Amino acid sequence: MSLRRRLALLVAAVLTAPLIAVIAPASPASAHGWITSPPSRQDQCATGAVANCGSIQYEPQSVEAPKGSTSCSGGSSYTVLNDDNKGWRVTPVGSSTAFTWRNTAMHRTLNWQYYVDGRLHQTFTNGNAQPPQVLSHQLTGLPGGRHKILAVWNIFDTPMAFYSCVDVTVSGGGTNPPTTPPTNPPTTCGAAWNASAVYTGGMNVSHKGRAYTARYWTQGEEPGTTGEWGAWQDKGAC
Repeated sequence: MSLRRRLALLVAAVLTAPLIAVIAPASPASAHGWITSPPSRQDQCATGAVANCGSIQYEPQSVEAPKGSTSCSGGSSYTVLNDDNKGWRVTPVGSSTAFTWRNTAMHRTLNWQYYVDGRLHQTFTNGNAQPPQVLSHQLTGLPGGRHKILAVWNIFDTPMAFYSCVDVTVSGGGTNPPTTPPTNPPTTCGAAWNASAVYTGGMNVSHKGRAYTARYWTQGEEPGTTGEWGAWQDKGAC
């Protein structure tokens, strides 16, 4: 190859490199948050308290999946977290216990939801603000006995959430959650559901003669079709 040809190729490479850097897609931001106290399942993997967890041991903050799941993995690829027979350490706690998150990316927050054995127990809101790097929620009235508590961090401005399961034994405690939802009809109905509207947790609508309350951010999901633990909680006839 001639010297002139080599110089031409070198100049082309130098001029092209900045353009490639501009148009190349940025790598996704590292995710984002998990419960460290009482130690969650992914925290136990990260600290080595439980072995053979796979890649989650290196990134306990990354259990991210669409909102609406009630599984420990949230439907992500970290399915090892769904294995109740994995040998997870069970932490003794009282009926009132602080659950502490460690966040590596402070997303604007819709709410945090805590489920006890699959049933919603408590919800905490944050005014759509960013949380601090370390955040605690005081759960109260936890029922006595052994339970699996699923914590869900619902992000405000995306359809995603972060999931973290904690195995506990509650000494004392309140009564167990009811096995069936209340059947008394609500006294009032909300405005008619609109398929194009955006609804956030706690908002009320009416649809086909029944009242519904949104559990979390939702749009286009028809009340009465999302299942027992879906976006809409059926509040009864109205």
